[in-house]
Amino acid sequence: MSNTVGDPEVFRSTGAILGESLIWDGEGGAPAMLWCDITAGLIHRSAPGMPTDGSADDTITLTPPVASFSLAEIGGCSGFIVSLEDRVVLTDVSGRLIRTVAEIPHSRVGLRFNEGKVDPAGRWITGSMNLFSGDPVGAFYSVSGDGDVRVLRGGIGVANGLEWSLDGRRIFFTDTSVGTIYTGAYSADGDITDVDVFIHGAPHDGLTIDTDGNFWGALYGGGKVVHYDSNGTELFAIDLPAPNVTSVAFGGADLSTLYVTSARENLTQAQLEEYPLSGAVFTIQTDVQGRQPTSFFTHG
Repeated sequence: MSNTVGDPEVFRSTGAILGESLIWDGEGGAPAMLWCDITAGLIHRSAPGMPTDGSADDTITLTPPVASFSLAEIGGCSGFIVSLEDRVVLTDVSGRLIRTVAEIPHSRVGLRFNEGKVDPAGRWITGSMNLFSGDPVGAFYSVSGDGDVRVLRGGIGVANGLEWSLDGRRIFFTDTSVGTIYTGAYSADGDITDVDVFIHGAPHDGLTIDTDGNFWGALYGGGKVVHYDSNGTELFAIDLPAPNVTSVAFGGADLSTLYVTSARENLTQAQLEEYPLSGAVFTIQTDVQGRQPTSFFTHG
């Protein structure tokens, strides 16, 4: 259990409207943290040690919103799996569309995809959110490499914060609209059963697990990253110089650096003046390690 962290430092400050979907890419010759600006439709590839203004970043532009994305293995080549507004697509590393994996019509106007993460078996798990209210009309979906789509859980207002236990037998998923992280048994086939409340009572957003089995969560509107033990008990919180904290993921050479995204959206001009680093990506040095993310897998 960790009680030692460094102070937050600015990794990138590019004025992102809605930073999200942190993914560490440690393979190949140029390790980097990948992240997106949902509203701008941008995916950044940000290498450590480069200018904080993002001037040396590689960026690709897709049709916004780029709700979430991750690494993908596509017929032996590298690329991305991406949730757009109402469909899931595959692109190459330059952002060129390879194909649409699935079109998933939402139940009503005002919904779009939001959170997404690859499960331990290489399936893409993505959830939707209600842009206009917290009405629970969204859902979490499972998308396989052959395009099979299944509804995993309905009744969701704002899908967020996906993670799995170290053995892959439990899933953790968040509905920010009700301030709750849920957990349930997760089968090898990707079915969720025996769902219960894991943590309740805060505006939970992104979530990640470390190799000790403990959790790190972002609080949207709370301006904090909170460290929880494996039972959901708060160990400590880290204040960020941005109120809307969105996503957390481990990266760096030894996967011990916690990266944190934030957003400028929904802030007044007065709040932006008070928190000028809103929309930045931060780093926090820890004494624990995270896991290399699983890639989505498809034959082509």
